[in-house]
Amino acid sequence: PILGKRTGWDGQLNKREECASLENDWVTIAGSDKELQFDVLPNCASYIQVKLRRVTDGGDHDVAICEVTGTGVWDAKQTVLWLSEGDSGSQSALDPSSALYSGQLRQEGII
Repeated sequence: PILGKRTGWDGQLNKREECASLENDWVTIAGSDKELQFDVLPNCASYIQVKLRRVTDGGDHDVAICEVTGTGVWDAKQTVLWLSEGDSGSQSALDPSSALYSGQLRQEGII
């Protein structure tokens, strides 16, 4: 699988290029604070922007403690619409029959 199971940090796997080879190009967007820019996969059900606060030892892995600084949805303008605090916008609760969840993806061997 391209996403999950393998890290892209070691330089052996370029997830951006692999996604593009499957016609899933990443796009650059402005962050919720309008100062940062970063790459995302378009058309996801939701987006979360986080700020790393600390990393702690989790035994066989590291645990990242993050602050959520923004949540958003993909919009018709082909970018992320960052939502205001308390604003659900067009984002409604998703159920497994209408969205993919990581548990299902793992069960099916995709990630």
